[in-house]
Amino acid sequence: MKALHFRRWACAICVASACTTGGAQTRTIYRCGTTYSDTPCAQAVAVPTADPRTPVQKAQTDEATTRSANLAGQLEKARRADEAAEQQRAQAQALAAAQAAKAAPKPQANEPPEKAKKGGKHKKAAGATEDKVNKPQLTKPKKPDGFTVKVPAPAKPKP
Repeated sequence: MKALHFRRWACAICVASACTTGGAQTRTIYRCGTTYSDTPCAQAVAVPTADPRTPVQKAQTDEATTRSANLAGQLEKARRADEAAEQQRAQAQALAAAQAAKAAPKPQANEPPEKAKKGGKHKKAAGATEDKVNKPQLTKPKKPDGFTVKVPAPAKPKP
């Protein structure tokens, strides 16, 4: 908290010193084509750099800038808290799913599979239903979430 207080005071001192020295020291800026410089060139055009605002207007602008910066900081803090909560929720869901998968009954390897009914293919074609037989599930390889490009190695030069 002390660091934030110190930072605000340091910022206020810098702004105050810039305001007091900026009015007394007016620099001429020259436009040379598409570049700007403090040294004139052959076709130099002087650019006005004086701040036309009154001190009250400048103070109002500085105050609005400070409020906007504070609001941006608060919004960022809220966003980070929301992201952390979402990450915790996703981790809790993943843990619950893993525990549910462990608790689910698995078929024993030494149990005989159920026998199919007589004439299974013909009845199936005629629309009769057949009891499901416990078959091992084949899983397809998971596609990567991101896009990956594999570039072939350059050909080796022949001697």
